[in-house]
Amino acid sequence: MRVLFVSASPIQKEISIGNTFLNLFAEQENITLASVYTRGGVPDAAISQAFCLTDAMLVKNLLRKTPVGKTVPCGTTEERTAPPAQDSSKLARFMKHSRLSIFFWAQDLLWRVGRWKSPELQKFVEDFQPDIVFTVLSDSPFLNRLILHIVNCSGVKLALYAWDNNYSFKMFSLSPFRWIRQACNRVSMRKVAAAADMFYVISEVQKRDYEKAFQKPCKVLTKCADFSEPPQFKTVYNAPLQMVFTGNLGLNRWKSLSYIVDALKTVNQNGVKAQLKIYSATPLTAKMQKALQAEGSVRFMGSVSAKEIPQIQANADVLVHVEAMDLKNRLAVRQSFSTKLVDYFKAARPIFAVGPRDVASVSCLAEHDAAIVASNKKEVTEKLTQLTENPSLCAEYAQKAWQFGAQNFEQRVVQPSFFTDMESLIN
Repeated sequence: MRVLFVSASPIQKEISIGNTFLNLFAEQENITLASVYTRGGVPDAAISQAFCLTDAMLVKNLLRKTPVGKTVPCGTTEERTAPPAQDSSKLARFMKHSRLSIFFWAQDLLWRVGRWKSPELQKFVEDFQPDIVFTVLSDSPFLNRLILHIVNCSGVKLALYAWDNNYSFKMFSLSPFRWIRQACNRVSMRKVAAAADMFYVISEVQKRDYEKAFQKPCKVLTKCADFSEPPQFKTVYNAPLQMVFTGNLGLNRWKSLSYIVDALKTVNQNGVKAQLKIYSATPLTAKMQKALQAEGSVRFMGSVSAKEIPQIQANADVLVHVEAMDLKNRLAVRQSFSTKLVDYFKAARPIFAVGPRDVASVSCLAEHDAAIVASNKKEVTEKLTQLTENPSLCAEYAQKAWQFGAQNFEQRVVQPSFFTDMESLIN
């Protein structure tokens, strides 16, 4: 089976979209993966060949008529397995964090006038000869046009995967330009959804919403893990208790994480009973640094490679999951299920979750009692105090987390069903 991924970011384990895509196709024979992507970077070593075309290439083509797109060299190198690089320029960082509509419109205009339908792209697709195009439901009109172009060029079936709340009008913004942009984005998203031969979603909430919106059946699909081996539960927990967060601090997740930091200041007043280590590639602003600072209680560890994460999680006593409390970001992740939770379940460690209970990931944990869940500052302090004063809670919730993972995300169940779908598309 030859699968062609189309995405904005390069397919890497450190990036959520790449982590999930690679996980679904992991450890399978006779699978060849290729990638077309639109940002700088190098794909994971599991990708056999890749084609990159970026905004900068389009600008150079318009000015100097240089080729648009290049084939990325294959093979395992240090560069391919390194953590993703951060945007180097101040302008790039500003555009990424401000997310002003004018920047998105300028980018879309560039792709409308740019000559990205190049002979190089055509040759790459024809040479790879995919059986399936597998991609994410994006709210970027230019990426959606690229997806449809590749599907038309290859003549193969399209498998679509959605996990962000990027289609709904259930969002918060005071900018009229943001609402106009959302309306425009939805047009291109409907075209891709209409072309999809298989439509996956990340949660039951999203399944209900998208089946109604697009009038076509959707299947819930998540990252999976091998739960066949006996769990490695801890028999002795550290003193002080070691809490670990791994993941993205964007969308105001850092503010929810700061609730834990403030709670630790209270819990550790008469001696350090718990400590928090934060592993994240998210660059910290001065405001974030101040909010996540508590001497002796909190350490920001920065970015690490995907290879190191399992051992970091295994060494932890408690794994932390957070979602934003504010209305804007709560609506943004309302339908989403965090991919790292499957890693947490597999690690057989208790989960301490902070976030609103109407968000899919927190709702799932609370509904199945698979984590210690707190939804406001008072609850965070109360439940963290209980956890430090009653160590048996760690063993209890480690068991609950692992059992929930084994029942719902077992690789031997998820993958065969997924590959049956893929084979049915090919045949």
